[in-house]
Amino acid sequence: LFYQGDIPLDLKSGSTIALNRELPLKIYSLGFQPAKSIPEIPRWFLHKYINQSAHILEPFAGSGTTIIESIKYKTLIDWLDYNPLSQLNCQVKTTIFDLLETLKQGNIIINKSQQQKTSLQTIKFKNKDFWFQKEVQNALEILRENILASPSNLQPIFWLVFSLTVRKSSDMNEGMILAAKRSHIKEIPIKTKDDVFTYFKYYLDKTIESLAEWQPFLEKNTSKIEQITSQLAQNFISDKKYDAVITSPPYINAIDYIWACKFELHWLGMVKNDQDRLNLYSQEIGTERIPKPQIKELKKIGNKRLDQLIEDIYLGKNYQASPGQNQLRATVTYQYFMDMKQHFINCFNHLKPEGYYCFTIGNTSTICGVEIPVASILTEIASEIGFHEIFNFHLLLKNRKLNIPRNVSWAKTIKYDTTIILQK
Repeated sequence: LFYQGDIPLDLKSGSTIALNRELPLKIYSLGFQPAKSIPEIPRWFLHKYINQSAHILEPFAGSGTTIIESIKYKTLIDWLDYNPLSQLNCQVKTTIFDLLETLKQGNIIINKSQQQKTSLQTIKFKNKDFWFQKEVQNALEILRENILASPSNLQPIFWLVFSLTVRKSSDMNEGMILAAKRSHIKEIPIKTKDDVFTYFKYYLDKTIESLAEWQPFLEKNTSKIEQITSQLAQNFISDKKYDAVITSPPYINAIDYIWACKFELHWLGMVKNDQDRLNLYSQEIGTERIPKPQIKELKKIGNKRLDQLIEDIYLGKNYQASPGQNQLRATVTYQYFMDMKQHFINCFNHLKPEGYYCFTIGNTSTICGVEIPVASILTEIASEIGFHEIFNFHLLLKNRKLNIPRNVSWAKTIKYDTTIILQK
């Protein structure tokens, strides 16, 4: 079934659909976030199931798609995300700024930076010289110094602009999500200080343009937005009860979100050093940072179908990877579903009676040649906790390309996202 624009409210459960999407507001694409969720799904759910007096929770906020839709729908929304860069992105999108003053102060930053020859080298991380040319490093340090001297109430915008500048200024191949260089691209262009300042100006103008279009919506709903700070989706604590959770959890074995934004995390000072970044990655659902002793043991979660699939990965039934990789992938798979189980339990306890949990996830992931029906297994796990499924549909992914280095002989492209509606 092909639809133009929004998902119809009378869609039948179990449908497989494709969307010809309308041009969205610019705010949705502001900031870097791999595999962004699309606004049509939370929009459909809100209009079908939720009244405007409801209180929504978004535990994997990412780039803020659900937050934006909840604001447009004029309902209460609480949100959290463990990734500091995602937090910054969502904070900018949920704050009203004086945009004329922002532009003025942004131009001051640029003018001061252009006149400044050098700055102290404050940022250190492994392979910095490999990824950032010396002139670029100097320019980024100068920008950092001048952003820190700018008005504190405007700094969130400037740091978001700076994060985009960092990504553009690196020697990472254009369009790559993770920090990697393609072997067939041999020539890296020389970048100057002025190039970096030009990038900053470009992203500043784009950001202000996006916010100017968005802030009239935000001005009607700012009192209804709250960030749950310093909490993980697995064990967040809130004294509130929610009418619905609307989210898109991390894809299993697809994106390392901390690796994807590691340059930004370092240059913005969101992590102190390489170890601090790795510690942050350890908090990610489905992290690969698992102590070696844990990898040696085949683990079971208690779901018969999932336990068999984990065993097939562990033993290399369909694909024998390099030494230790099957055992690692099996343990990552186990840990992903254990983390999600704990997350479901936590959300169940924070939902009102008959509250909803709406999630969208890649329908199937292939790990070491073993197909994992992620959406249906997550639904089974949620059902064991006390949820029951009331609706589902599948969305064909068009132009979804994760431009990352990967072994395609045992990992395949995700073709469909599945949306599941659970009820307490």
